[in-house]
Amino acid sequence: MTAIRRLSALEEAMRLRPGVAPDVLIETLAEQLTLDGEVEPPVDMRLLASLQSIIEITQTVSSHSGCLINDRGRLRIELCATDSAVRQNFTMGHEICHTLLPGFTMTTNFRCNPGASKPKAGAELKVEWLADVGASELLLPRRFVQDSFAGAQFGWDSIETVAAAYGASLAATARRYVRLSAMPSFFASLEFAASRSNPQPELRVTSASWSSGLEVFIPRNKSVPREHPIFQATQGEYVDEITDMRSLCLSGGYRVAARPYPYNNHEGESVMRVLALGLAATAAGRPGR
Repeated sequence: MTAIRRLSALEEAMRLRPGVAPDVLIETLAEQLTLDGEVEPPVDMRLLASLQSIIEITQTVSSHSGCLINDRGRLRIELCATDSAVRQNFTMGHEICHTLLPGFTMTTNFRCNPGASKPKAGAELKVEWLADVGASELLLPRRFVQDSFAGAQFGWDSIETVAAAYGASLAATARRYVRLSAMPSFFASLEFAASRSNPQPELRVTSASWSSGLEVFIPRNKSVPREHPIFQATQGEYVDEITDMRSLCLSGGYRVAARPYPYNNHEGESVMRVLALGLAATAAGRPGR
């Protein structure tokens, strides 16, 4: 069992390994937790929670996906009852990772929607982003999932297969694929939304991830033109073609796979969502292969 302490596990790791990026350190800490728990896919997140002294996991109706509560030293996780099982799995991982990060003994930590895959250069330590990075390692352990990705063809059929095997959401699995990819690649989740400068709803980025080899930043709310192939997915099409991605701040051509994956929000309303996966055209095979 892990006792609650003043200095977080990440802070200790940063002292022991100065200069190593915090996201690399949190992944290492999360990996060790899965090794301690001797887990295999699909990972038992409740077991990992118990290893971090989390004594209770409950469900409640909330606008937040989840929260970690420290009640006089007794830790518990609250999950949103209306979220899907796979989303709850990731949320549990996110809250478990808060026990490894600074500040969890002082405040109640809430998980809402994920943002960009990493903060801009020079930004201060992003605890919520790091909790998402650690959750991905817990739910989709590198030592297992790399082999799953290595033997899979590019595209959403493969992402769906891996997601089902690991009890993970499509978005979480796609983000993991991109993070572990040695090739220039990206993932984006897009929904219709207006902006301050344009009241007409456009297909905009709600979250994005990209591989370490890409020196880019895909901002939230960046829109995709209606003539772009990704937009075709909103009409029910399964897109798989090589196209220009300057609209998302990416230079050069990319093989892009995009599909509609609508979902019901907390109010029970259907929301059109497009998930897009991209691989630099120089590294990609022809569409359909």
